[in-house]
Amino acid sequence: MQDRYAGDVGDFGKLGMLRAIESSGLTVGINWYLAGDESCNNDGKHLGYLDDKKFRGCDDELLNALAYMLEQGTRSVKEIEELNLLRSCTYYHEKIANPKSPKGNARREWHQKGLDALKECELVFLDPDNGMIPKSVSTGSEKSIKYVLPEEILDYYEAGHSVVFYSHRTREQLDVYLTRFARLFDEAENKGATIKGVTFKRGTVRDYIFLLHQEHLQKVV
Repeated sequence: MQDRYAGDVGDFGKLGMLRAIESSGLTVGINWYLAGDESCNNDGKHLGYLDDKKFRGCDDELLNALAYMLEQGTRSVKEIEELNLLRSCTYYHEKIANPKSPKGNARREWHQKGLDALKECELVFLDPDNGMIPKSVSTGSEKSIKYVLPEEILDYYEAGHSVVFYSHRTREQLDVYLTRFARLFDEAENKGATIKGVTFKRGTVRDYIFLLHQEHLQKVV
């Protein structure tokens, strides 16, 4: 996640989803996987939904709050948090550790702080820029801050949280795209997780992958 994306149509979709989950009685936590803003492209410009009548009646409290934030010109995850749209939510907004840090375990320490910050939440949402890291990206490269690592997802699950993470749908064939999750699916299923997915098709295709503990299953599906 980058501050410049705050309030775009993707946020409307994911926050609406998390508000629905929260209304079922589950406590929610968000790890923003916050990275520094890039300025090399036009990502984050998907704001036409604010004037699209199709979005009216879905969650007008959410829609109006995001519109207000954007009108004020204060796009950031901090501003989203302060809108209090998720009343049970705990947030972890420390920026992802630079993989080039001389401290070799910096990302692991960042991850552990996230686990500690969200330890009381029943469901944790992980919001990397791109999704789960593919084999083509090294965990030591600068690009890795755009991704969640499989072991990070499983750490949250093993700590007792149900987990949902963001995945940007690539232009690959669907069966090729899905292979990137093979290891995670195998390990998650071996740990007793029920795996579900939700797709949000607005502006770009976004997938939300759920790893659910049985005691949370009926409140989410």
